[in-house]
Amino acid sequence: MPNNTLILVRHAETKVDEKTLISKWLLTEKGQRDAINLFNSELFHDVDIVFSSGEEKAYQTAYTLSERLHKKIIRKENLNEISRDQGRFLKTKDEYLKTMKLCVENRTQSYNNWETANHALERFLKAIHEIDLEFSNKKIMIVAHGGVINLYFAKFNGQLNKIFERISTNTFCDYGIIQNNKIIKDIAKI
Repeated sequence: MPNNTLILVRHAETKVDEKTLISKWLLTEKGQRDAINLFNSELFHDVDIVFSSGEEKAYQTAYTLSERLHKKIIRKENLNEISRDQGRFLKTKDEYLKTMKLCVENRTQSYNNWETANHALERFLKAIHEIDLEFSNKKIMIVAHGGVINLYFAKFNGQLNKIFERISTNTFCDYGIIQNNKIIKDIAKI
């Protein structure tokens, strides 16, 4: 029975760059400052292990805390966001939100050549399960992405029918906590 504390953190603000694959986007200066401010919280002072997705924005977010704690960041590709690198660049926030809504509410279908939400959820669930089984009685920070973290929490608490509503409540650097296989703090604010 897993007895770890998992803190799942959404990465900090990213710089949108239509010439770069989304998975390669970097943090803005504000995002870097926000990550520093977040990790000044007492909650993060005794983290034992630091994970990030394979994406740069998640790694950069985790780096702030890993440096302070002198911890290595373990990168796991299966923690990545719903893959959007194969799709065309969506120029407006409205266009992005419409596509994300279609993706997460129709989880078996691909929109704009994105990975299906079901596939992203399954690989994310597998990654979290592997992390949770590998360690015992540890405080583990996992920096990932709003889509997959919300899919995870929604699946965990039976709210997949409210997934887009959940995602819409998030901002950069939001986090949720699972302790001893129970939700202590949900990332969504619904």
